[in-house]
Amino acid sequence: MHHTLLSDAALALSRILTFHRIHHAFFGGFAILSTTSSPSRETKDLDVLVSATKEHITSLLSARHGWLEIPQAREDYVAYFYKSPHSSSGASFCSSIISEASDDSETNTPMVLVEMFVGHQASRFPVSQNCILKGRHMGVSYVPILDPSYLFRGKLHAAATRAKQGDALDILYLVREYGTELKERLDGVDKTVVKQAVQRHPELRRALEKVGIKTGSRWRHCVGKKNEGPLANQPAGLFDVHRGLGWGF
Repeated sequence: MHHTLLSDAALALSRILTFHRIHHAFFGGFAILSTTSSPSRETKDLDVLVSATKEHITSLLSARHGWLEIPQAREDYVAYFYKSPHSSSGASFCSSIISEASDDSETNTPMVLVEMFVGHQASRFPVSQNCILKGRHMGVSYVPILDPSYLFRGKLHAAATRAKQGDALDILYLVREYGTELKERLDGVDKTVVKQAVQRHPELRRALEKVGIKTGSRWRHCVGKKNEGPLANQPAGLFDVHRGLGWGF
């Protein structure tokens, strides 16, 4: 998906949350994409850490034009599809979801999946830094993106729970670009998380050691079906994503 469409959604959400003085910061693939000019990095959705209750977020967004809630039972998670109100009014929510063939056609502007990981704990919210974005319809402005050390923690946690190659590539990118900074800020990394990440992605061992994370002995990499045994993908538990990013719950 074209980065300007993702930026429109990020700018729209950030302006609403900022107006209501709600701490928030973007992370995940979009945050990585916003810090690099690499044409090989792609993403189709937004991940946002939000210091507010689920009820508060739904009360702010559900009545707004352009936001369609995706019902979820989880207390720590709320998701929406976003379509810019400035795009063609003739395209419905449903047709936008189905038609993602062209990002250049105003009549087929795809919707953006926005996933918010919410929590009411305002204290100890992870450090963020402003990143300038340029949207197709929302102009140019800043949005908060998690500090590289928190992006790294989140990606390491993701790499420990699933076999998604993009997680490993993002970690390698962060080490390459922010290695010195990471080495100074990565105290207290969970050894179990490190072990599981290296078991799933052995190529991370050298990169982790470059930033001062000891990977221990060479754990045997389990080979077998992806959905069986110790390396099966692990669904996130309640507030697991938050804790993985360094926001204690």
